[in-house]
Amino acid sequence: MALIALVGASETLPDGGLRALVTVAGETLIERQAARLADVGVTHIAVAVAAVPADLLATCDRIRRRGVKVTPVRDAADLTALVQGDDRLMLVADGLRAGGTHYAAIARPGAPAILVTGDTPLTQGFERIDATRRWGGLAAISSEMVTELAAMPGEWDMMLTLLRLAVQAGARRLYCEPALFEQGEIAIVADRPTAALIEQSSLQQVEYGGMGLGRSAIMMPVVRLFGPLLVKSAKTAKYLPYITAMLWAAVGLLAASGLAAAGALVAIPGGLGLAAMRFLSSFRAESAAQDRAREVIRNFALVLLATFPWLVSLAGSEHVMPPFAEAALAPCLAATILLARALYEDGGERRRFHWLLPDADQAWIMLAPALLFGFSPLMFAILPLLALLQILLWLRLARRPEPR
Repeated sequence: MALIALVGASETLPDGGLRALVTVAGETLIERQAARLADVGVTHIAVAVAAVPADLLATCDRIRRRGVKVTPVRDAADLTALVQGDDRLMLVADGLRAGGTHYAAIARPGAPAILVTGDTPLTQGFERIDATRRWGGLAAISSEMVTELAAMPGEWDMMLTLLRLAVQAGARRLYCEPALFEQGEIAIVADRPTAALIEQSSLQQVEYGGMGLGRSAIMMPVVRLFGPLLVKSAKTAKYLPYITAMLWAAVGLLAASGLAAAGALVAIPGGLGLAAMRFLSSFRAESAAQDRAREVIRNFALVLLATFPWLVSLAGSEHVMPPFAEAALAPCLAATILLARALYEDGGERRRFHWLLPDADQAWIMLAPALLFGFSPLMFAILPLLALLQILLWLRLARRPEPR
């Protein structure tokens, strides 16, 4: 049994462009839909089209390069050729922007399902289901409904007819609050001004993400200032990992050349690069390769922090062992950051206090002036103790109250 998706891409905007190709945060709507569908196990996407312009062909080619099959379909006969046996079909409304949780809820195995919401002024862009409910833009149907559609005489809108067949068959309804549409979490992008409003709302609502005082208090606020520029182009997400990796390689090379302060200063924009990668992941569903690249860079940065005194000392003319406060406590500092990360990932509801925890960004920001002014041994001795104090404070403040 395969999970196939039918994505609408035939509606046009007032300016003549396809609604599915509207860009929100540097990514077209249909590419965003394809990424969300791939996350829930869809391997083949049927794109419902009236015509296939060159820009839609180019977009479909980009989706195919991500490992998802894409087939344009114009009528029920084309769709029937793709759906076989026990396959399930997901319907995605033309111009829909929704979160991954909504895709996952519809994609779960079981009987046909429809995402529905209330009939309010905020949801007028969605198809009406009954007197009080409107379609939420996502549905899952059985292959038999596709066969039934193909057997119907006349010309029918594939998407809406399949939706009506699911309604008539008594498909289970998954309700989502109309407030989600007001917040921009789910929307039908009717025109480019609407897309601009959704992008602005997304920039305002994106969480800082991740643990750490340095990232939450310094790095992410700086990144967020430049957020509108970062998300404008898809090339930013493409090249940012390379730039960030080069910065951290430069940190290692500078340390190995004996330029400790310069290496620590370059580590700060390296941390900004990692924070920017995390920020962009809130707007784009990352591929597995992008996720692995960010994890490799982050771990390499942590290894550099643990071995930084050794690199600097062995690169000097005398090749002597670094002072104990640096040689022994630098790995201890990295270990406390790893401990904080492990506690954060296992913290459940205590994540709300993530900004209290120590992180590598905080360490580099405090080490840079210490290396510049020559009191780095003292700073290496202080930082592990400070990190432990932060962890203890976080555990104390984030502890859930005991039931009486």
